[in-house]
Amino acid sequence: MSYPEGSPKVWEDTDSDLRFVAVIYKSVDFHWLRAMITKTSSLWNWLFFWQNVPVSVPLKASQFRLLNPEIIRETALDLLHYPNVRERLWGWDQNVPTLGVSALNLATYLCDEVSLAGFGYNLSQKDAPLHYYDHRLMTSMLKEAMHDVQTETTFLKRLVSSGSITDLTGGIHCNFCSR
Repeated sequence: MSYPEGSPKVWEDTDSDLRFVAVIYKSVDFHWLRAMITKTSSLWNWLFFWQNVPVSVPLKASQFRLLNPEIIRETALDLLHYPNVRERLWGWDQNVPTLGVSALNLATYLCDEVSLAGFGYNLSQKDAPLHYYDHRLMTSMLKEAMHDVQTETTFLKRLVSSGSITDLTGGIHCNFCSR
């Protein structure tokens, strides 16, 4: 599950059972997805992404899925209370929810109970790894213009504190940590 900008640049897993769930937020994302599925190139689209995107995804068309854009809209506007989209000539004037919070919203539709494990950005640990799967450090999230992790963390803390979701590892709110 990924935005075009977060998709792997190099694909090591080409398992035939793998499914790529595309998260679409802006119109240029649709053009990118079409190019990936049809194995074509649409070079002018690369200008409109805030980060490099893959030029190909080595999967068959049947392995692609599309996340309902309503999940992203609901996460951004209804849950995180971001302002409505304001299009600009070059890019967007709005924060985009992280995939983690968007996936959490999706999980609430699919599951009776939702638990988090290893989730959260501790921005005070600047040299800590950002994700388990890459080499970026936490400091890179501080420079991130597209994601507002402070707002997301506040939202997640409310959910955990209210008992709506469970934080198994204490990354958001630790009930079992020594104080």
